Amino acid sequence: MNNDSKALGAGRYSDLPLRILSAVILAGFAIWCTWIGGKTFLLLSLVFSALIFLEFRAMVKTELPLRVAFAVAVLLVLLYASYLVERPSTGIFLVAAGAVLIALWEFVIGRTFWGSIALIYAGFPFIALADMRDGADGFFIVLFVFACVWGADSFAYFAGKGIGGPKLAPSISPNKTWSGFLGGLAGAAIVSSALAFAFSLSPGWAALLLALVLALAAQAGDLFESWVKRRFDLKDSGNLIPGHGGVLDRIDGFIFAIAVAWTIAVMLAPAGLRSDPLTTGFAETFFGLPR
Repeated sequence: MNNDSKALGAGRYSDLPLRILSAVILAGFAIWCTWIGGKTFLLLSLVFSALIFLEFRAMVKTELPLRVAFAVAVLLVLLYASYLVERPSTGIFLVAAGAVLIALWEFVIGRTFWGSIALIYAGFPFIALADMRDGADGFFIVLFVFACVWGADSFAYFAGKGIGGPKLAPSISPNKTWSGFLGGLAGAAIVSSALAFAFSLSPGWAALLLALVLALAAQAGDLFESWVKRRFDLKDSGNLIPGHGGVLDRIDGFIFAIAVAWTIAVMLAPAGLRSDPLTTGFAETFFGLPR
């Protein structure tokens, strides 16, 4: 290997040690909070939801009036309070109704929807995390979503950097490739299957299909954030996490993945949103866990 090739390889992975260190610390903290559950996990979900809103608002603030941002913030606080006092249905209604009303208001006044998107973008993952963690199987289910997203992110990164090739969506994110996309699907399947075996479960075709769906959702979430950053001429959503940028740069895919998992859980739940816990049908369908 000549010196130019060595320099290219070193530059290609120059940020890797810092990325790994940041990822390990964040992953360890997230897994610990998920294992503890209860108010600890709810607080983690609340903090990340608030950070999502703050970073997203900073990204789109040129088209998000202060009065709209304030209305979104108030609705998010009411959402958090509804879960803390164990009235989740009230919080879900507030987010749904608030998103519609804010969208109508913005469209009439400014022909934009950024406030409504901000409310859903920050509120939906909080709802999904709180509901999916509830119940005896909640720890494993949330870890499964983590595994799919982390597996997809990691394998996509190495496949994209190492193999390269045709671009996936050059007008949105010039660095993403089809090799990274396919590597991400493989990574989600491999890491989630390893997690299932660690819990003495045998991942069947249903669990494998779920992993692929969540990996697709994660990559769609990544592309969405890339589109927003390109729309507002930004490199990163923030600078809070060394080697990654902002919080959104790290969990953009997870936002979409947990939202998709929650939607599937609602469709499979015996009584829909009224099921307690919500994950009973989800756990039985994909992992054969008893109700």
